[in-house]
Amino acid sequence: MVESLLKSLNEDGWLLLENVIPPDRVDAVRRNVLSARDRSLETEEAKLVAKDARVTTRGGAVVGLINLDQSIAPYLADPRVLAIIERLWGDYTRIVSLGGLISDPGHRDRVWHADWPFNQTNAAHIPAPYPDSVQVLTGIFMLTPFTAETGGTFVVPKSHRSSNNPTGDNGVDRGAPHPTEVQVTGEAGSLLLFDSRIWHSAAPVLSRDARVAAVVRYAPWWINLNPILLGTDDHARIVTETNGKPYLVPLVMREVFESLPGTVQPLLRHWVEPGG
Repeated sequence: MVESLLKSLNEDGWLLLENVIPPDRVDAVRRNVLSARDRSLETEEAKLVAKDARVTTRGGAVVGLINLDQSIAPYLADPRVLAIIERLWGDYTRIVSLGGLISDPGHRDRVWHADWPFNQTNAAHIPAPYPDSVQVLTGIFMLTPFTAETGGTFVVPKSHRSSNNPTGDNGVDRGAPHPTEVQVTGEAGSLLLFDSRIWHSAAPVLSRDARVAAVVRYAPWWINLNPILLGTDDHARIVTETNGKPYLVPLVMREVFESLPGTVQPLLRHWVEPGG
């Protein structure tokens, strides 16, 4: 199975894993992510002013989800995902970020991009032309069904083999349909896993209910995460001093980390608040 999954990831740049979250658990996780957004919005202004927020909300994205809700935690170390990343990078893989992503009814933003560190609009990024290697994986947990009506994510298969993406002014209209695009569909509880270089975009939500997801990113130990952490010299030099666009990940609260499953802690121990 691992060989087949790696082949799909290498050739097409994405794959779908079903039943990562059991059917009898996915509704609870979805409700918790929605609740996390509501709770983070209550103190949004104060947290943004503080500039060292453990949780922030940007539009429909809840950054630092793990600090508000841990119900997604057991599924971050799905055996199939761990087998894939072990084959790709060996030991000591880390989770770069974990957040909630809610697209409300009427959402119509559709912009082609690749994820960090390949998004060329972020101050901290791998400049194009970047090398042809898998350096970060993005996983989207489908907490509601992904369909054409609910706004399943669009991807451009094989685009991960390009040395640039539409955020890098590569001649592709970021807001226009792509001739080889595929809209990924799947049942709630499935995981869309893709090479973070792949071109992808949100889709219009035509249903009456929000599309709810959680997004996780995995990287090997040798990827430098300092530029996306406040208080580091790399962040100051690359982002703050250049007045560039930040991509920030808050630290995990120590008491939250200690409550996580033993299989998940190794993936997040690098992000834990100091002290304790």
